[in-house]
Amino acid sequence: MKMNDYLLLVSLLILSLSIVLSCSNSTGPEKEDHSFPAAIDSVATDITLYVFSLMGFAPDTLEMNSEDTITINYYGGGSYYIYAKANSFYTELYYCSNGETITIDLDAIPVVPNSVTGVIFHTQSSVSDSYVADTDIVLTVPGGNSISGTTDSLGRYGFSNLGECDYILHSAAFEFPISFDISNTFGTDYNELYIMSPLIIMAPNVYLYPKTTIDISVDISFPNGGRVVESEPPYNNGWDVNVTPEGIIDGEYNYLFYDTRQPIALNYRTGWLLDGNDLENEFRYLLMNLGYVGREIDDFVDYWLPKIGTTPYLAVYPQDVEAMITLSINPVPDELLRMIFFFRPLSEPVQLEELPLPDAIQRNGFTAVEWGGILFDE
Repeated sequence: MKMNDYLLLVSLLILSLSIVLSCSNSTGPEKEDHSFPAAIDSVATDITLYVFSLMGFAPDTLEMNSEDTITINYYGGGSYYIYAKANSFYTELYYCSNGETITIDLDAIPVVPNSVTGVIFHTQSSVSDSYVADTDIVLTVPGGNSISGTTDSLGRYGFSNLGECDYILHSAAFEFPISFDISNTFGTDYNELYIMSPLIIMAPNVYLYPKTTIDISVDISFPNGGRVVESEPPYNNGWDVNVTPEGIIDGEYNYLFYDTRQPIALNYRTGWLLDGNDLENEFRYLLMNLGYVGREIDDFVDYWLPKIGTTPYLAVYPQDVEAMITLSINPVPDELLRMIFFFRPLSEPVQLEELPLPDAIQRNGFTAVEWGGILFDE
C-alpha cells in the first residue's frame, strides 16, 4: 500500500471513529444531564381540533383562532375525545359528552438545542384514546449508550444534550415490545408517537373439513405482535392434529379454539346493524349469508349470545382478519372462510356504512372455516 493511500485510510478511520464517539458520547454516562425543561404556559393560536366520536359518527375537524372555550354539539349525541393541535405546542387530549363546553389550553414546546420531545398516546380503537402517562422510557443510540426517562401525566417526554444522531425510543413497560426511530438535529425535534393498546380477540374457532382423514398442521402468527392466551387443544407453538372429513379433530374436538391478546387497529365504521330484540335469528341470518353452516352457526350463537346479553341494537363490524392473525394450514385448504367481528351493543341505532354480503364459499375440496370476535367494553 502506498504511503498516501495508507494515510488516507487512517484519516478516514479516525474521522469515522470520531463521528461514532461523538454520537455515542452525546448520550453520555448516567451522570450527564439530559433533562428537558417543563412545558411553557403560553397562548396558542390557529388551533385545530380533531373530534372522534364513540357512537359511530365520522371524525370531524374544528378550527379555533386562539385558546378559548368551545361547545361540542352534534346531532345524535354521544361522547367524544378530541386531539387539540397547534404549531410549536404540545398536542393535548380532551374528553366530553355531547353539549358539553370544554376549555382549550395548550402548552408551548421549549426551544432547546440538541433535543427531542413529544407526546406518546395510546390509541384504543374502540374507546377513547389516552396518554401513555407516567411511564418509564429509554432512549438509546444503536450500539451506544442509553438514557432513562419518564413520561409525565400528559404523556410528554423530553431529552436534551444529544448529538445529531438516530435514536431508538422504547420501553419495557408496554406489554409488547415497542420502539420508535427518532432522529435528532441541532434544534428541538418534536415527535408524536402512537401505540395501539392490546385487545382480546375471543374464541376464534377453526373448523377443518378435509376430503379424507389426514394429519393437518396449523400455525398462528401475528403481523403486529400478539400472543395466544388460551387454547384447546393446547397450542404449544402449533397444532399437529388428525382430522376426519366430518371435522372431528384427534377423535374429540369439533374445532381448534384459541384466545389472543394483541394490538389492533379496529374498523368501526362499516358493517351491519342488528336488531337486539331478535339477536339469535339476526345472527343466524347474517352468518348463513356469509357462508357459515350447521354447527358453525350453532356454536357461534351459543358462545356469543350470553356474552353480549340484552341490548336493543348490536353493531357488527367485520375486521381485516389477515392483518390481525395469519393462519398457516398445511396442507393448504381449497376453500377458506375467515371472519373476525367487532361487536358493539347499542341503546340507540347508529349510522354506519352497511356492507353488502359477500358470495358464500362453495366448499369444494378441503375447506377451513374460522370465526371470532371482539366485544366492545366501555
